[in-house]
Amino acid sequence: MAIKNSGSQLKFSEIEQEFGQNNGRSLGRYRNTHPDFKNENLGELSNLPLDTGIPTSGQIKFSHFYGKRLNIVVDLYESGNSNYGLNVFTDRFKNGNYQIVGDYRKTITKSDSEWQGGKKVIIHINKIFGSAGATAESHVAVDMGDIDDNNANHWPTATTFQIDVGGEGLVGGRGGKGGDAGNEETAGENGGRGTSGMKIHPSFEDEISGESRIFGGGGGGGSGGGAEQNDWGDKNSAGGGGGGGGAGIPAGADGSAPGSGEAGGTNQAPSANVGGDGGNGGDNAEAEGGRGGNGGDRSESGENASGGRSRERGNGSGGEAGERYVFY
Repeated sequence: MAIKNSGSQLKFSEIEQEFGQNNGRSLGRYRNTHPDFKNENLGELSNLPLDTGIPTSGQIKFSHFYGKRLNIVVDLYESGNSNYGLNVFTDRFKNGNYQIVGDYRKTITKSDSEWQGGKKVIIHINKIFGSAGATAESHVAVDMGDIDDNNANHWPTATTFQIDVGGEGLVGGRGGKGGDAGNEETAGENGGRGTSGMKIHPSFEDEISGESRIFGGGGGGGSGGGAEQNDWGDKNSAGGGGGGGGAGIPAGADGSAPGSGEAGGTNQAPSANVGGDGGNGGDNAEAEGGRGGNGGDRSESGENASGGRSRERGNGSGGEAGERYVFY
Protein backbone atom coordinates (compact mmCIF):
# COMPACT_ATOMS: atom_id res chain seq x y z
CA MET A 1 0.00 0.00 0.00
CA ALA A 2 1.04 3.62 -0.35
CA ILE A 3 1.31 4.07 3.42
CA LYS A 4 2.65 1.04 5.25
CA ASN A 5 0.26 -1.36 6.93
CA SER A 6 -0.02 -1.53 10.71
CA GLY A 7 3.11 -2.62 12.48
CA SER A 8 5.83 -0.10 13.20
CA GLN A 9 4.94 3.35 14.48
CA LEU A 10 3.59 5.72 11.82
CA LYS A 11 5.23 9.14 11.53
CA PHE A 12 3.43 12.33 10.54
CA SER A 13 6.06 12.82 7.82
CA GLU A 14 4.92 9.54 6.20
CA ILE A 15 1.34 10.83 6.07
CA GLU A 16 2.58 14.11 4.58
CA GLN A 17 4.62 12.28 1.99
CA GLU A 18 1.47 10.54 0.73
CA PHE A 19 -1.22 13.18 1.11
CA GLY A 20 0.73 16.44 1.18
CA GLN A 21 1.42 18.94 3.94
CA ASN A 22 -1.26 20.90 5.75
CA ASN A 23 -0.73 24.05 7.76
CA GLY A 24 -0.04 23.26 11.39
CA ARG A 25 0.62 19.52 10.85
CA SER A 26 -2.81 18.68 12.22
CA LEU A 27 -4.54 15.36 11.61
CA GLY A 28 -7.85 17.21 11.93
CA ARG A 29 -7.14 19.14 8.74
CA TYR A 30 -7.28 15.84 6.85
CA ARG A 31 -11.00 15.53 7.65
CA ASN A 32 -13.09 16.62 4.66
CA THR A 33 -15.14 18.92 6.91
CA HIS A 34 -12.14 21.14 7.66
CA PRO A 35 -12.12 24.51 5.82
CA ASP A 36 -8.68 23.76 4.35
CA PHE A 37 -9.89 20.52 2.75
CA LYS A 38 -10.78 20.88 -0.96
CA ASN A 39 -12.09 18.65 -3.78
CA GLU A 40 -14.48 16.70 -1.58
CA ASN A 41 -17.22 17.41 -4.16
CA LEU A 42 -16.35 16.79 -7.81
CA GLY A 43 -18.93 16.32 -10.54
CA GLU A 44 -21.63 14.13 -9.01
CA LEU A 45 -19.23 12.76 -6.38
CA SER A 46 -19.82 14.28 -2.97
CA ASN A 47 -18.40 14.08 0.54
CA LEU A 48 -15.26 12.31 -0.62
CA PRO A 49 -12.92 11.39 2.26
CA LEU A 50 -9.17 11.59 1.95
CA ASP A 51 -9.38 7.82 1.47
CA THR A 52 -11.90 5.17 2.47
CA GLY A 53 -11.77 4.66 6.22
CA ILE A 54 -10.28 8.04 7.12
CA PRO A 55 -12.87 9.82 9.31
CA THR A 56 -14.73 12.83 7.98
CA SER A 57 -15.80 13.89 11.49
CA GLY A 58 -15.14 12.96 15.08
CA GLN A 59 -11.92 11.47 16.38
CA ILE A 60 -9.09 11.00 13.92
CA LYS A 61 -5.84 9.26 14.82
CA PHE A 62 -2.67 7.86 13.32
CA SER A 63 -4.04 4.33 13.13
CA HIS A 64 -6.68 5.52 10.62
CA PHE A 65 -3.90 6.16 8.09
CA TYR A 66 -2.29 2.74 7.96
CA GLY A 67 -2.60 1.26 4.45
CA LYS A 68 -4.18 4.40 2.96
CA ARG A 69 -3.35 6.01 -0.37
CA LEU A 70 -3.83 9.25 -2.26
CA ASN A 71 -7.15 9.50 -4.14
CA ILE A 72 -7.07 10.99 -7.65
CA VAL A 73 -10.28 11.83 -9.54
CA VAL A 74 -9.72 11.85 -13.30
CA ASP A 75 -11.92 14.44 -14.97
CA LEU A 76 -14.38 12.95 -17.41
CA TYR A 77 -17.15 15.01 -15.82
CA GLU A 78 -16.52 18.50 -17.22
CA SER A 79 -16.15 17.67 -20.93
CA GLY A 80 -17.10 14.72 -23.10
CA ASN A 81 -15.78 13.40 -26.40
CA SER A 82 -17.52 12.43 -29.63
CA ASN A 83 -14.83 10.28 -31.28
CA TYR A 84 -13.99 6.72 -30.30
CA GLY A 85 -10.80 5.75 -28.50
CA LEU A 86 -10.41 8.30 -25.70
CA ASN A 87 -7.69 6.94 -23.40
CA VAL A 88 -8.15 7.96 -19.77
CA PHE A 89 -4.42 7.86 -18.96
CA THR A 90 -2.92 9.58 -22.00
CA ASP A 91 -5.76 11.91 -22.96
CA ARG A 92 -6.88 13.06 -19.53
CA PHE A 93 -4.49 12.17 -16.67
CA LYS A 94 -1.23 12.98 -18.51
CA ASN A 95 -2.77 16.26 -19.68
CA GLY A 96 -3.47 17.31 -16.10
CA ASN A 97 -7.24 16.72 -16.22
CA TYR A 98 -7.55 15.42 -12.68
CA GLN A 99 -8.10 16.61 -9.12
CA ILE A 100 -6.53 15.29 -5.92
CA VAL A 101 -8.95 14.77 -3.04
CA GLY A 102 -8.02 17.10 -0.18
CA ASP A 103 -5.91 19.31 -2.45
CA TYR A 104 -2.96 19.20 -0.06
CA ARG A 105 -1.00 17.87 -3.02
CA LYS A 106 -1.58 19.78 -6.23
CA THR A 107 -0.01 17.47 -8.83
CA ILE A 108 1.10 13.88 -9.20
CA THR A 109 3.19 12.04 -11.81
CA LYS A 110 3.76 8.38 -12.57
CA SER A 111 7.32 8.45 -11.22
CA ASP A 112 8.23 5.86 -8.60
CA SER A 113 9.10 8.57 -6.08
CA GLU A 114 5.64 10.19 -6.37
CA TRP A 115 3.46 7.10 -6.91
CA GLN A 116 5.00 5.53 -3.77
CA GLY A 117 3.68 2.03 -4.15
CA GLY A 118 0.17 2.82 -5.33
CA LYS A 119 -2.64 5.35 -5.68
CA LYS A 120 -6.42 5.10 -5.97
CA VAL A 121 -7.72 6.44 -9.29
CA ILE A 122 -11.42 7.31 -9.55
CA ILE A 123 -12.56 7.63 -13.17
CA HIS A 124 -15.65 9.81 -12.87
CA ILE A 125 -17.71 10.03 -16.08
CA ASN A 126 -20.54 12.55 -16.18
CA LYS A 127 -20.53 13.68 -19.81
CA ILE A 128 -21.25 11.92 -23.11
CA PHE A 129 -18.53 9.85 -24.76
CA GLY A 130 -19.30 8.51 -28.20
CA SER A 131 -17.75 6.46 -30.96
CA ALA A 132 -17.78 8.55 -34.12
CA GLY A 133 -15.38 7.00 -36.62
CA ALA A 134 -15.47 3.52 -35.06
CA THR A 135 -15.56 0.72 -37.62
CA ALA A 136 -14.82 -2.46 -35.64
CA GLU A 137 -16.37 -4.15 -32.61
CA SER A 138 -13.11 -3.64 -30.71
CA HIS A 139 -13.24 0.14 -31.20
CA VAL A 140 -14.46 1.58 -27.90
CA ALA A 141 -15.69 4.99 -26.81
CA VAL A 142 -13.49 5.06 -23.67
CA ASP A 143 -10.34 3.08 -22.87
CA MET A 144 -9.48 3.13 -19.15
CA GLY A 145 -5.79 2.67 -20.03
CA ASP A 146 -3.43 -0.27 -19.73
CA ILE A 147 -1.30 -1.12 -16.69
CA ASP A 148 2.46 -1.46 -17.06
CA ASP A 149 5.22 -0.03 -14.88
CA ASN A 150 7.65 0.09 -17.81
CA ASN A 151 5.49 1.99 -20.27
CA ALA A 152 5.25 5.77 -19.88
CA ASN A 153 1.72 5.78 -21.32
CA HIS A 154 0.27 3.18 -18.93
CA TRP A 155 -0.90 3.27 -15.33
CA PRO A 156 1.52 1.95 -12.70
CA THR A 157 0.86 -1.65 -11.67
CA ALA A 158 0.00 -0.83 -8.05
CA THR A 159 -2.92 1.44 -8.99
CA THR A 160 -6.40 0.61 -7.71
CA PHE A 161 -9.42 1.84 -9.66
CA GLN A 162 -12.99 2.91 -9.19
CA ILE A 163 -15.15 3.77 -12.22
CA ASP A 164 -18.24 5.86 -11.59
CA VAL A 165 -20.74 6.93 -14.26
CA GLY A 166 -22.97 9.79 -13.11
CA GLY A 167 -26.54 10.56 -14.07
CA GLU A 168 -25.48 12.73 -17.02
CA GLY A 169 -22.77 10.35 -18.20
CA LEU A 170 -23.04 8.03 -21.20
CA VAL A 171 -20.41 5.83 -22.82
CA GLY A 172 -21.74 4.34 -26.02
CA GLY A 173 -20.62 2.40 -29.06
CA ARG A 174 -21.69 3.37 -32.55
CA GLY A 175 -24.91 1.81 -33.81
CA GLY A 176 -24.78 -0.58 -36.75
CA LYS A 177 -26.08 0.57 -40.12
CA GLY A 178 -29.44 -0.74 -41.26
CA GLY A 179 -29.29 -2.89 -44.38
CA ASP A 180 -30.14 -1.25 -47.70
CA ALA A 181 -33.26 -2.83 -49.16
CA GLY A 182 -33.34 -4.92 -52.27
CA ASN A 183 -35.03 -3.43 -55.30
CA GLU A 184 -37.60 -5.42 -57.25
CA GLU A 185 -34.96 -7.88 -58.45
CA THR A 186 -32.39 -8.15 -55.65
CA ALA A 187 -32.09 -9.63 -52.17
CA GLY A 188 -32.00 -7.69 -48.92
CA GLU A 189 -28.77 -6.76 -47.12
CA ASN A 190 -27.63 -7.74 -43.63
CA GLY A 191 -27.53 -5.10 -40.93
CA GLY A 192 -24.17 -3.80 -39.73
CA ARG A 193 -22.57 -4.63 -36.41
CA GLY A 194 -22.45 -2.14 -33.54
CA THR A 195 -19.18 -1.16 -31.85
CA SER A 196 -18.31 -1.41 -28.16
CA GLY A 197 -18.51 0.86 -25.13
CA MET A 198 -15.48 0.68 -22.86
CA LYS A 199 -12.17 -1.15 -22.58
CA ILE A 200 -11.32 -2.24 -19.04
CA HIS A 201 -9.37 -4.80 -17.05
CA PRO A 202 -11.54 -7.76 -15.96
CA SER A 203 -10.46 -7.39 -12.32
CA PHE A 204 -12.13 -3.97 -12.15
CA GLU A 205 -15.49 -4.98 -13.64
CA ASP A 206 -17.00 -5.14 -10.14
CA GLU A 207 -15.72 -1.64 -9.29
CA ILE A 208 -18.05 0.15 -11.71
CA SER A 209 -21.13 2.07 -10.61
CA GLY A 210 -23.72 3.30 -13.08
CA GLU A 211 -22.69 0.64 -15.59
CA SER A 212 -26.13 0.62 -17.23
CA ARG A 213 -25.00 3.89 -18.84
CA ILE A 214 -22.13 2.08 -20.58
CA PHE A 215 -23.31 0.14 -23.64
CA GLY A 216 -22.44 -1.30 -26.99
CA GLY A 217 -24.09 0.01 -30.13
CA GLY A 218 -27.16 -1.85 -31.31
CA GLY A 219 -26.93 -3.90 -34.46
CA GLY A 220 -28.55 -2.65 -37.64
CA GLY A 221 -31.75 -4.25 -38.86
CA GLY A 222 -31.63 -6.52 -41.90
CA SER A 223 -33.38 -5.21 -44.99
CA GLY A 224 -36.15 -6.80 -46.98
CA GLY A 225 -35.60 -8.34 -50.39
CA GLY A 226 -37.56 -7.47 -53.49
CA ALA A 227 -40.29 -9.70 -54.89
CA GLU A 228 -41.79 -10.45 -58.28
CA GLN A 229 -45.01 -12.10 -59.47
CA ASN A 230 -45.29 -13.16 -63.11
CA ASP A 231 -48.47 -15.03 -63.97
CA TRP A 232 -49.19 -15.58 -67.67
CA GLY A 233 -47.80 -12.24 -68.66
CA ASP A 234 -49.24 -10.39 -65.69
CA LYS A 235 -45.97 -9.22 -64.11
CA ASN A 236 -45.87 -7.34 -60.81
CA SER A 237 -42.86 -6.48 -58.66
CA ALA A 238 -42.13 -4.77 -55.35
CA GLY A 239 -39.03 -3.57 -53.52
CA GLY A 240 -38.10 -4.43 -49.93
CA GLY A 241 -38.00 -2.18 -46.87
CA GLY A 242 -34.77 -0.77 -45.44
CA GLY A 243 -33.42 -1.91 -42.08
CA GLY A 244 -33.47 0.44 -39.10
CA GLY A 245 -30.18 1.79 -37.77
CA GLY A 246 -28.99 0.54 -34.39
CA ALA A 247 -28.99 2.65 -31.23
CA GLY A 248 -25.66 4.21 -30.32
CA ILE A 249 -23.52 7.32 -30.06
CA PRO A 250 -23.80 8.04 -32.91
CA ALA A 251 -26.79 5.98 -33.92
CA GLY A 252 -26.42 3.84 -37.01
CA ALA A 253 -27.66 5.09 -40.37
CA ASP A 254 -30.99 3.73 -41.55
CA GLY A 255 -31.06 1.53 -44.61
CA SER A 256 -32.25 2.99 -47.89
CA ALA A 257 -34.98 1.61 -50.12
CA PRO A 258 -34.18 2.07 -53.83
CA GLY A 259 -37.36 0.31 -54.91
CA SER A 260 -40.96 0.76 -53.90
CA GLY A 261 -40.48 -0.06 -50.21
CA GLU A 262 -39.95 2.33 -47.29
CA ALA A 263 -36.53 3.33 -46.01
CA GLY A 264 -35.59 2.34 -42.49
CA GLY A 265 -36.44 4.86 -39.78
CA THR A 266 -39.46 6.21 -41.65
CA ASN A 267 -41.59 6.23 -38.51
CA GLN A 268 -38.93 6.10 -35.78
CA ALA A 269 -35.39 7.29 -36.31
CA PRO A 270 -32.61 5.62 -34.28
CA SER A 271 -31.20 7.44 -31.24
CA ALA A 272 -28.71 6.82 -28.45
CA ASN A 273 -31.32 4.69 -26.67
CA VAL A 274 -33.44 2.91 -29.28
CA GLY A 275 -32.98 1.52 -32.77
CA GLY A 276 -34.82 2.82 -35.80
CA ASP A 277 -37.80 0.96 -37.15
CA GLY A 278 -37.63 -1.15 -40.28
CA GLY A 279 -39.38 0.05 -43.40
CA ASN A 280 -42.32 -1.77 -44.92
CA GLY A 281 -41.79 -3.60 -48.16
CA GLY A 282 -43.59 -2.51 -51.30
CA ASP A 283 -46.90 -4.17 -52.16
CA ASN A 284 -47.93 -4.63 -55.77
CA ALA A 285 -50.79 -7.05 -56.34
CA GLU A 286 -49.41 -10.50 -55.48
CA ALA A 287 -45.83 -9.27 -55.15
CA GLU A 288 -44.80 -8.08 -51.70
CA GLY A 289 -41.27 -7.09 -50.68
CA GLY A 290 -39.85 -8.09 -47.31
CA ARG A 291 -40.20 -5.76 -44.33
CA GLY A 292 -36.94 -4.39 -42.93
CA GLY A 293 -35.96 -5.39 -39.41
CA ASN A 294 -35.83 -2.90 -36.55
CA GLY A 295 -32.42 -1.72 -35.44
CA GLY A 296 -31.28 -3.00 -32.06
CA ASP A 297 -31.62 -0.94 -28.90
CA ARG A 298 -28.55 -0.43 -26.67
CA SER A 299 -26.39 -3.58 -26.66
CA GLU A 300 -29.04 -5.53 -28.61
CA SER A 301 -28.79 -7.16 -32.02
CA GLY A 302 -30.86 -5.89 -34.93
CA GLU A 303 -33.89 -7.80 -36.13
CA ASN A 304 -34.00 -9.95 -39.23
CA ALA A 305 -36.10 -8.72 -42.12
CA SER A 306 -39.38 -10.59 -42.47
CA GLY A 307 -42.29 -11.31 -44.78
CA GLY A 308 -42.43 -10.97 -48.53
CA ARG A 309 -44.19 -13.26 -50.97
CA SER A 310 -44.28 -14.41 -54.57
CA ARG A 311 -40.68 -15.11 -55.58
CA GLU A 312 -39.30 -12.98 -52.78
CA ARG A 313 -35.56 -12.54 -53.37
CA GLY A 314 -34.29 -13.15 -49.85
CA ASN A 315 -34.26 -11.07 -46.68
CA GLY A 316 -31.26 -9.75 -44.76
CA SER A 317 -30.29 -10.73 -41.22
CA GLY A 318 -29.93 -8.34 -38.30
CA GLY A 319 -26.45 -7.22 -37.30
CA GLU A 320 -24.88 -8.14 -33.95
CA ALA A 321 -24.58 -5.62 -31.14
CA GLY A 322 -21.33 -4.27 -29.82
CA GLU A 323 -20.19 -5.29 -26.35
CA ARG A 324 -20.54 -3.21 -23.21
CA TYR A 325 -16.94 -4.03 -22.29
CA VAL A 326 -13.87 -5.08 -24.21
CA PHE A 327 -11.21 -6.57 -21.91
CA TYR A 328 -7.44 -6.26 -21.95
